[in-house]
Amino acid sequence: MTQSEHKRVSDAEQARAALVSYFSRVGDELEQVRALLQLRLEQLALAYCRRHNLPREAVLVTTRVKSLASVLNKLARRGWPPFNDPTEVITDMIGARVVCWFVDDCHAMVTLVASSKHLSLDAEVENYIAQPKPTGYRAIHLLARVSYDSVQGTESAARIELAEQLCEIQIRSKLQDAWGDITHEFHYKAKGRGIEQRQHEQALAAIARRLAAEDEALMQIRNAYQKLAANSDSD
Repeated sequence: MTQSEHKRVSDAEQARAALVSYFSRVGDELEQVRALLQLRLEQLALAYCRRHNLPREAVLVTTRVKSLASVLNKLARRGWPPFNDPTEVITDMIGARVVCWFVDDCHAMVTLVASSKHLSLDAEVENYIAQPKPTGYRAIHLLARVSYDSVQGTESAARIELAEQLCEIQIRSKLQDAWGDITHEFHYKAKGRGIEQRQHEQALAAIARRLAAEDEALMQIRNAYQKLAANSDSD
């Protein structure tokens, strides 16, 4: 085994040990923060739907805590970067997905999230709807900090401390979400194993462009119906 191979194995073993300890220590707390993020985003989605006279299912929220296996795979792809705390290198330890019927709802939800008193944006918004990835991937990515009460200490020494957890929020349209879910299984996972095929990626990008055009068409049809409804009400 070469020196570089030995170091890679050593880095992997150290990362695994650190992550097992991390999940054992804060796993329950991560799940509680996930539930809190779910609540915060669902309340924002509810407010948006009521404000715009939309059915509740027009904006759906799902959340998850990244599994130990998923974190290990991600670190392996990155060459086992060093860390003191896993969240230094994994920004989506807790992730949320907000799926909207229409693209303009996606942009409006970004504004609503940014205005929340319970979430603070940690970095610039990555707008892959305005600037899609080469594969055609479209979504808006936000990094936000969720404030919560963290229990520190044990037994009689237990105390409450204000803490923050960095979370990733992805906002996309329903068509963009369908494209992402379908292509994740055979494209993203293959890319994670070092398999890339430019011809197939170009085909995926072409499909994504067609879906983006359909997103625009759906908004135009929606607007036309809303105009007809408004004219009918005024008669």
